[in-house]
Amino acid sequence: MKTNNITDVTKIIIFAGTVIIVCVLCALGFKMANEGKAAVNSGTSQFNDMAADYQDVGLSIYDNATVLGSEVTNLIKKMVAAGNTDYASISVKTLRNPTTGECYSYEFNGTNALSGSKLTVEPTTTKSSVDYINPSAEFTGKIYKDTNNNIICVEFTQK
Repeated sequence: MKTNNITDVTKIIIFAGTVIIVCVLCALGFKMANEGKAAVNSGTSQFNDMAADYQDVGLSIYDNATVLGSEVTNLIKKMVAAGNTDYASISVKTLRNPTTGECYSYEFNGTNALSGSKLTVEPTTTKSSVDYINPSAEFTGKIYKDTNNNIICVEFTQK
């Protein structure tokens, strides 16, 4: 019969070495988990920045763009719709009302700020009105942003 010739001291040294190796592996695992958490947080931050950049893409397409009055009217109807939560104003300056224009959805004060509560005014269909938007007229768009770089107004000026 064979007997184990490992002394008690050798057993204690092997056990201590095993404990040290396990501790080192656990420390490496926690370090890698923390680095992974930092990478995920960085990726989440980059995703949030990218989402913020594309948040206003629907309105930013009108910046320096020439559109027809019918498209302006459709945008106004979409903005004043009951379920729309966009916090932006649509301002339209016609040839008959070139200085003040008419604001839709929210009141725009011209200094990169909105005032008042949401308006439910839709474009007039009365052709004799100074604020009538001719569906075949051309309008040039301009966007205004607030201090947080959010689009708060799209201004259309009739050509």
